[in-house]
Order: sequence, then C-alpha cells, then structure tokens
Amino acid sequence: MRYLNVLSLVAAAAVAAAVGWSLNHVVSGQHQSLLILPWLSLLAELAAALVVGYLGLRLRAYRDPERGAGRRRDPARRKPYDPVWAVGTAAAAQAIAYYGALTAGWHAGIGVDQLTLLGVRSTQEPLWLCIAQGAAGIVLAVVGWIVEKSCRLPPDDPDAEEETPYGGRRDPYAPGEGGYARHR
Repeated sequence: MRYLNVLSLVAAAAVAAAVGWSLNHVVSGQHQSLLILPWLSLLAELAAALVVGYLGLRLRAYRDPERGAGRRRDPARRKPYDPVWAVGTAAAAQAIAYYGALTAGWHAGIGVDQLTLLGVRSTQEPLWLCIAQGAAGIVLAVVGWIVEKSCRLPPDDPDAEEETPYGGRRDPYAPGEGGYARHR
C-alpha cells in the first residue's frame, strides 16, 4: 500500500471535475436531471468522516500514549491493538480521502456549469448543493489524509531518513516473515 500524497488527490479531483462538467453538458442537453448527490448523502459522508476520524484517534492514542487520554497513559492498562485493524483504518482513510477528492472535483465541475445559469434559473438549489458537496468532499479528503498519516509506523531506525519508500525502514519486509511475502 502506497502512502497518500496531495498531488494524487488533486489529480483525481481535476479529472473528476472535467468528467463531471462534460457529462453535465451531455445530460442537460437532453433535458435530464442533474448528476448531483442529494442532501441526505451529506449525513452519510459526515458519518463516514466521524468513524474514520475516531478510529484514527484511537490508533494515535495507542501509538503515542503521551498524547492520548489519561487512562491510556498507563502501559499496563492498555490493550494491545490488532495490526490488521490498523491496516484497515489506513485503507479506510485512503478510501475516504480519494472519495472526498472525487466528490469535490465532480461537484466543482457541475457547480461551474451551474454558475453560468445564475441569471436564467429561478432556483439556485443545485448550485448550493454542489457547494455543500464540494465542501464535504474537501473535509473528507482532509480527514482521510490526516488519519492515514497517523496510521504510519515510526521508523525502526531513529537515524533513518523518513522519506524512504517504507517510512524510514530500510527493508520493506518484516524481519520475521521467513521469505513468504517476498517477490523473488
């Protein structure tokens, strides 16, 4: 699994904006309904952001006990976390970040097209919906990016460079794998 970078999120948003704008022209030319997510989807997006954010905070509290809650500071009372749970949290954070970037880009493309109709259309609800979905997409991308950053392991070697492909580790494989996951 590769780490998130801002450039890939921006590229995904730009492609989604171009596709959304183009498809909106095709659909609106045939007098079809707009391809905008409804207001109710904002609740689902908020719930997803809260769940992923909570999981990221729990993982960070375990990994950095001095930042966690007071009851987590005692190492004897901390429960061990499941590494699969941490990987699942990182995958969910990446998924929500890409979803947010795609949603923000898609609705930005449609919103630009809706701006041209300000003087013609009597209701501006589609424009406000595009703005709300774009803002929610940006929030999702930021939450996913922050949580994914908190899921990274600290480097095995404190003197190692942090910008290596494996987050500071020199070897991409754990020392006790026995060669099962190697691609040789």
